Amino acid sequence: MRPLDSVKQEKIIQSVFVITGKHGLAGVNIAGISKTAGVGAGTLYTYFKSKEDIVQAAYASVEDKMTQKMYAQFDSSLPVKQSLKQIYINMLNYRLNHYDETVFIDQYIQSNYIQLNFSRQMDEFEHQNKPLYDLLKKGQQEGIIKILAPIMLISFFDGAVRSCSTGIVQKLFPLKQQVLDDCFDLLWRGITQ
Repeated sequence: MRPLDSVKQEKIIQSVFVITGKHGLAGVNIAGISKTAGVGAGTLYTYFKSKEDIVQAAYASVEDKMTQKMYAQFDSSLPVKQSLKQIYINMLNYRLNHYDETVFIDQYIQSNYIQLNFSRQMDEFEHQNKPLYDLLKKGQQEGIIKILAPIMLISFFDGAVRSCSTGIVQKLFPLKQQVLDDCFDLLWRGITQ
């Protein structure tokens, strides 16, 4: 048996993002994935067992890429506010530059797909985002960040980034430094003592 073509596999995963960006996660189906990826339906089953398997692979792919970008230039020795703003800007940039992927991730998190491997995904999420968990804990120990469950703070943080990026994409407000600073300031005031 010859090895699987990683380029073809990536096209299949990317097609899920394209379809979700245009039609939502509910619009993802084998025929659409096959057409968008430019591969036969039979070929899809060479790489993945089912549509659910493709969607799970797409989630893992985007979660890994997003997490890597999130912590670019992250320095835990900097003050909490400065470190948190770097993560915020990184997440915002990723969302603005990868719109279809972020539409997918947002809809995936709100769908039944997340329940298929929820415990494992939460463990991976906590592992991948240890720097953010540690940063929030540091802020709590310094008396800066409110004493709330880390997942609650992270959910609020994520929601703030999502809202800002959506506002920019929908042209509710412009992509300007002052807007980014104001949006971060709102987030900061929401999580600090």
